[in-house]
Amino acid sequence: MPFSLQAETVCGKHTHPTGPFDYTNRAHTDKYLNVVEKHHFTEDVRTLRQGATTHLVGDLEYVLNWFPNHHQALDALTRLAAREGTTRPTRSHVDIECRFQWAHDIAPDDAMVYVIKGLYYARTDRDKEARSVLQQAVDMTPDHPEIHYNLGLVLFKLKDYEAARVHAKKAYELGYPLPGLKNMLKEAGYSLSD
Repeated sequence: MPFSLQAETVCGKHTHPTGPFDYTNRAHTDKYLNVVEKHHFTEDVRTLRQGATTHLVGDLEYVLNWFPNHHQALDALTRLAAREGTTRPTRSHVDIECRFQWAHDIAPDDAMVYVIKGLYYARTDRDKEARSVLQQAVDMTPDHPEIHYNLGLVLFKLKDYEAARVHAKKAYELGYPLPGLKNMLKEAGYSLSD
């Protein structure tokens, strides 16, 4: 059984002395986000250069302990895990799948968590899982151009060109600005103008 299916059992329930809080809840972010980000989610942390108050993972985990579904911090941790080629970045206390589970627990309807998870799977060559998770995100937020675009990229990678073209068309109809997927599909013989 893949770890992602075992995560709830393996990870346990995420707790924090004064939370955890939902990153998509305005009352939570108004009250706590500034103090958490000011000291622990600096530009150096966001861009994975170095930690702000401790080692890099320490600052990322601090933010995620307060806000398990903090989009930028969760994405940064997944990029670090992919860069290191591991599911548990150096000095991390838990596997990345636990971070996803806790983010889903705090905000089950947060489509961006599914997007971040799908991008992580795509970065780590788990394309079939990426397709499934990104499809969930599309189902939750059907008018989000970036989600359609990223699902289109994964489908292209899986050589499902017609499905990639459907999502590319939707992404561009919704105003997605980058031409990469359009150009890739055209080169493969699946022009969006057909």
